[in-house]
Amino acid sequence: MTAMIPATRKKLEMGGNGGVLAPLRDFPALIRRMRSDFDELFDRFSRTWPMPLEDLGRGWSWGMDYEDKDDSVVLRAEAPGFEAGDFDLRISGDRLILRASRRIETKEKGVEHREESKCFESMTLPAGIDPDKIDARYHSGVLTITIPKTKEGRGKKIAVKNA
Repeated sequence: MTAMIPATRKKLEMGGNGGVLAPLRDFPALIRRMRSDFDELFDRFSRTWPMPLEDLGRGWSWGMDYEDKDDSVVLRAEAPGFEAGDFDLRISGDRLILRASRRIETKEKGVEHREESKCFESMTLPAGIDPDKIDARYHSGVLTITIPKTKEGRGKKIAVKNA
């Protein structure tokens, strides 16, 4: 009966006294609570995940080791699952460019599987190396690049005397 009175009907339609729009009154608080719950969920997830989440979109990267010897510079790059022919090494100016890519396609029971791995690294070479004598070998998942130094690149030992 009260719904027939114009003033009461208007109040109910607007959401007053628990009308149809009453749930929307708490909507901002509901959104804040939901955001807080999701933030907590993702914080908890990232603390227990075995790898940093920042790395997820970046793809695979080299595990590099650099050793400066008297007569050469030796680079070791962890690259498991590749073959020697999958690598493309180049020197451009004073930069060493390493690329590796492989593609594996299999078909089982009418289902095709494709896997592609690519990696790229570029680094500045030190002065005093002989780019024509670089040696690269791949064995057991490790690419080893030996870059011989020139006579000038080996440097000169300076004796230290007592004063």
